[in-house]
Amino acid sequence: MIMKLKNISKSFGANSVLNKINININKKQCYGIIGPNGAGKSTLFKIITGNLLQDEGNIYFKNNNIDKLSIEKRARLGISQSFQSNSLFNEMTVKENLMIACSQSLNIGWHFFKALDKRKNILDKTYKICEQIGLSQYYNHKSESLSYGLQRQLEVGLAIALHPKLLLLDEPTAGMSHLETKQIVSMIKKLSSSYTIIIVEHDMNVIYSVAKEIYVLDRGDLIFNGTPNQVKKSVLVNDRYIGIKK
Repeated sequence: MIMKLKNISKSFGANSVLNKINININKKQCYGIIGPNGAGKSTLFKIITGNLLQDEGNIYFKNNNIDKLSIEKRARLGISQSFQSNSLFNEMTVKENLMIACSQSLNIGWHFFKALDKRKNILDKTYKICEQIGLSQYYNHKSESLSYGLQRQLEVGLAIALHPKLLLLDEPTAGMSHLETKQIVSMIKKLSSSYTIIIVEHDMNVIYSVAKEIYVLDRGDLIFNGTPNQVKKSVLVNDRYIGIKK
């Protein structure tokens, strides 16, 4: 087990957002977190990364309590997140974006950018990540020239450049075409053989395709967890969430 969330609770004033959430995450598996808007999914992600602190409960990562660790210290331990918002250097190429991310993971200042191009370890790592995210043919293309879907793939590349033990993906297919979604799904499947992944996603076809286990939140409560097939058959989940979406 790489992460354990034990009785995690969070409130904002009188509004209870998470109520004693218990989740166990094993290595090199892909987990899905689903639920309607306001279920607590984003808050849970923020608590895992350290952007928010829980009111009650504990977080264990690689058997260590990380409750009091900052965002930066959690990142150094191996918790990395790809966000919905664009954080790319649009004027730079795919290669250059990844080189900067790789330099950060090796504690090399990116202001020495010209020198990075001569470091074999940086170049090798950059190209390997480019292959992992399916962007080899766009290696020397500026990120601003990429389609939205390809930019999202590059965003994931920046996240995995940090050597994550746990990769959090926040709605990675939001706003994508059917073809772009298929490409992201293919990438996630490939990455899940090397990384532990937690994905928040509203597209159930995506969740069913990539997740081995799914946790279902509703109004701050964890109401169900199980395999994709078990979720599909759950009367409770269909009544609370999936049935509403149809």
